[in-house]
Amino acid sequence: MISIIIPTVNRFQSLQLAIESLIKQNFPVEQFEILILDNGSTDATKSVSETIIEQYPSHQIYYIYEPEPGLLSGRHRGANAAQGEILTFIDDDIEADVNWLQAIHEAFTDPTVQIVGGRNLPKYEVEPPRWLKYFWRENDNRKLCAYLSLLDFGDQVQEIDANYVWGLNFSIRKKILFELGGFHPDCIPSNLQHFQGDGETGLTQKSKKLGYKAIYHPQALVFHEVSRSRMTPEYFNKRFFYQGVADSYTQIRKDGGNFVKNQVQPTVNLTFRWKFFLKNLKKQILHSINEGLEISILADRFRLAYERGYQFHQNAVRKHPELLHWVLKENYWEYKLPNISVKPPRKR
Repeated sequence: MISIIIPTVNRFQSLQLAIESLIKQNFPVEQFEILILDNGSTDATKSVSETIIEQYPSHQIYYIYEPEPGLLSGRHRGANAAQGEILTFIDDDIEADVNWLQAIHEAFTDPTVQIVGGRNLPKYEVEPPRWLKYFWRENDNRKLCAYLSLLDFGDQVQEIDANYVWGLNFSIRKKILFELGGFHPDCIPSNLQHFQGDGETGLTQKSKKLGYKAIYHPQALVFHEVSRSRMTPEYFNKRFFYQGVADSYTQIRKDGGNFVKNQVQPTVNLTFRWKFFLKNLKKQILHSINEGLEISILADRFRLAYERGYQFHQNAVRKHPELLHWVLKENYWEYKLPNISVKPPRKR
């Protein structure tokens, strides 16, 4: 059996579309279940979920309320409640192709495969702005925009780096999820950003070290809703800040106990995504002075947001020893946010 786990909070309309796409799957209904993990919604999420459950009695659909803030609480609560040997985690703003579940099932018929991802294509609410094209990375028939969780590696089933299996379309054998210690904190509310971690990245990095096989299946296709608000400099500013926090979390876990011994804060290292962006930017400036100027301004703005996020998290962990303990936890199966208050950085 495959257990589809959907953490959600206050997005009942997109959730409804996501579930409807699951109900239409070209896959036997008795071979999958849908777990709706309500992460403290105050909108119509519960009533919409209950209506769907009532409308489709032949499907195994369950509603679970989990009030603890953050995506991780829903992911782990769902994993513990799941009956399936395969766990498939999705976002509440995707719509799955009718053959999506069949493709996931097919990929796991190979017993050496432990993690499966697929094609994540955009469903734009409006026409994207011109500058968005600079955030796409393309080479060898592969293209991706990590900032919007979009990815297309072509038409062939292929083994891939597990770090390219992202949380909106993430399937894993249940026993492997528990063996790897589960996910790290992710999508923490903005007022609790100091608890943010690196989500599924920590898990996929562990799987790589152990040599676990990850597969990209092109028919494991989902369409990711990209709203108007996500295609704005304001959203990308927040996204880069969040990435800085997540990268700080990853770095501190690598440093371990040595982090507290090092009193000199390191220079923020730019991630591979940012290095690519700057390289691509230089090429484009040669073609269009006006557009190049616009992108250059955005580049500076987003770089500063990334650095602010990184330093915000580094400073918070240095000032609060109990926060360091949170970052260095072996796993987060007993997930409850500690009572640690950190003043958020000033908005710029």
